[in-house]
Amino acid sequence: MKNRKNVTRVLFSLITATGLFFTNSVLAADTGSNGEESVGKAMVQKEVQDSTREEAGAKRESIIKEAVSALGHTQTALEAIASKDKQAALDALAMVTGKLEIVVTRDPGLANAPIDVRIEKFDLHATVDAVENAVKQAEDVLKNGEVQQARMILSGLASQMDIVVTSLPLKIYSDGIKAVASLVDEEKFTEASAAIYDLMSTFVVTKQVIPLPILRTELLLKKADQLAQKEGRSEEENKELTLLLDNAKTQIEMAEALGYGDKKEYKGFYRHIKEIRKKTEDGKFGKGFMEGLENSLKEFKKKIFNTTAEEKSN
Repeated sequence: MKNRKNVTRVLFSLITATGLFFTNSVLAADTGSNGEESVGKAMVQKEVQDSTREEAGAKRESIIKEAVSALGHTQTALEAIASKDKQAALDALAMVTGKLEIVVTRDPGLANAPIDVRIEKFDLHATVDAVENAVKQAEDVLKNGEVQQARMILSGLASQMDIVVTSLPLKIYSDGIKAVASLVDEEKFTEASAAIYDLMSTFVVTKQVIPLPILRTELLLKKADQLAQKEGRSEEENKELTLLLDNAKTQIEMAEALGYGDKKEYKGFYRHIKEIRKKTEDGKFGKGFMEGLENSLKEFKKKIFNTTAEEKSN
């Protein structure tokens, strides 16, 4: 039964390799109003969606069609093996080998061939205070040794976009397919089937994490920068600029509360916000006011733009 479930997951990956999945988990940390944090989200909602689509499009291009095709022929071989159709199985396995050879010939240094990309979005609806209270509660129950209770409290504390890429390990898979072909040639169908299931557990999964509060801060600053450069801003525009900076600060506070990155670096972010306020108060305008903070955020995001790899388990 476990093996059959594994095949289902692989086929699902094959289907999704032609498109992207967007998973939205809305996690409520409290039942009250989330005030400025919600306002900040609304101000850059379209831009966040555009950024998500851009990331998805870039990753979609990394999918290697021949590797996806090789996976499809593997499924055909598996069905033939189940029917003990030796020739059909060998033909399908030969197609797998051929597709993989194309990939290796095109890029000899490639170790893993992407076959599936999906974007998972976990968006937290809560105030900064609610997050901080939840963390404190988790710390309190941990002191009493209540690990699972703390785990439940912390489980929803994430606001991020995960780019998950599933790849086929070329050498392992290619060698494995050749071994399966030998088993089929000897009509050892049970062993051949088991070997394919084993191969399907070797796929490599990488995850890249983009914290949404940091992304939103960058987008809010872009809007603020446009107003900061404008000479003769109206009273309404000054209010909008203040609101943008207020919400950028709130998003930074949310990122800090959620534990993204090194807390020491947040002091610099708050200092930059304070400096920007002074430079733009009373209608003052100019270029480059946001540059220091924008550069700091870019470097910060690079550090916490996680890439983790793990074998796909059965």
